[in-house]
Amino acid sequence: MGQTGMHLVDDREEMNLPDWDDDTPVAVLTQTTLSVDDTKRSIDDIQNKFSNAIIRNDLCYATTNRQSAVKEITDKIDVMLVIGAPNSSNCNRLREVAEAQDVPAYLLNGLDELRPEWLEGAENVGITSGASTPEYLVQQVIDALEPDEVIEVEVAKEDITFVLPKELRD
Repeated sequence: MGQTGMHLVDDREEMNLPDWDDDTPVAVLTQTTLSVDDTKRSIDDIQNKFSNAIIRNDLCYATTNRQSAVKEITDKIDVMLVIGAPNSSNCNRLREVAEAQDVPAYLLNGLDELRPEWLEGAENVGITSGASTPEYLVQQVIDALEPDEVIEVEVAKEDITFVLPKELRD
């Protein structure tokens, strides 16, 4: 194993790609909870400049699926509630995806942060959560809203399981 230089891209608008030759070996890694759309645009820009770039899709499947589900329902809802930690990249991206579709979106850590004014005039409320948000927090919000109907949207089957390390197994 050796070492190499690195160029960090933190903002697509200010990528400032290096002036390397096209034959310079380039590999692209991404943070797992980035915006799917922003990441695609950034990768497209990199591939346009470095056609031989090796691209690894590091986006978390749950992140990708949840962002796709938000896009799927934004034309059917009046407001989006994203349940999860305010410092969660995943939760903030979900909020941004809804807002990019012109749907007001609010990030709340749990039921105690829900504000009635967010729901004023809303007939259809979308609810999503970060990948690490406990299900009971989501269920508390759903129960408090007392919906007439709950429609679950599944854009991809998440059937991936992870085996515990043997040190943690019985």
